[in-house]
Amino acid sequence: MEKHQNTLAIVIKSQSIRESDILVTLLTPNLGKIVATAKGAKQIKSSRLGSLQLGNTIKAHLYTKNGYTWLSEATSISQFLLQPKQLTQINLLFYFLEIINNFIAQDQYIPQVYEISEKIIQSIADNQLAQFIDQEIKLISVLGFGLPEEITHTFKLKEYVLCQKLIRQHLESILEKPLQSGKMFS
Repeated sequence: MEKHQNTLAIVIKSQSIRESDILVTLLTPNLGKIVATAKGAKQIKSSRLGSLQLGNTIKAHLYTKNGYTWLSEATSISQFLLQPKQLTQINLLFYFLEIINNFIAQDQYIPQVYEISEKIIQSIADNQLAQFIDQEIKLISVLGFGLPEEITHTFKLKEYVLCQKLIRQHLESILEKPLQSGKMFS
């Protein structure tokens, strides 16, 4: 990665470190999944904090030195939580972000993942479950995991709730552990 770089990014994870810093995980179109430190982002004067909400698409200015990456500027392009959302939409967003965080390694770039991720977040925002599942199936294929025939069959029959349940079970079997996002609202 170049020393200074501007890129679009989707915020997939955010974790407080120290008093005023945030460790943010980003999915970018050309760099893949990266982790950067946003120094001072939690300070009152920082304009970055609002941009670093989960699911936001941002324009990020990154600085890399000695193997560490810092996020020096962040401007929101699209804010997922700007408009009121239903609880199921928020749960789907967290579920999707957990999938991306678990299945893509740090500094790993996989072609098409960013574009599919944008479509998934938009389908969640538009409350379009069929589009969400369709893009989720594409994501699983792009990540290189096989898809049980039962999933494609239930999707073709438009049994979306059952299909989503089967996809979740399939992903959890690959991870060999349950996804945590489902526990948040139950």
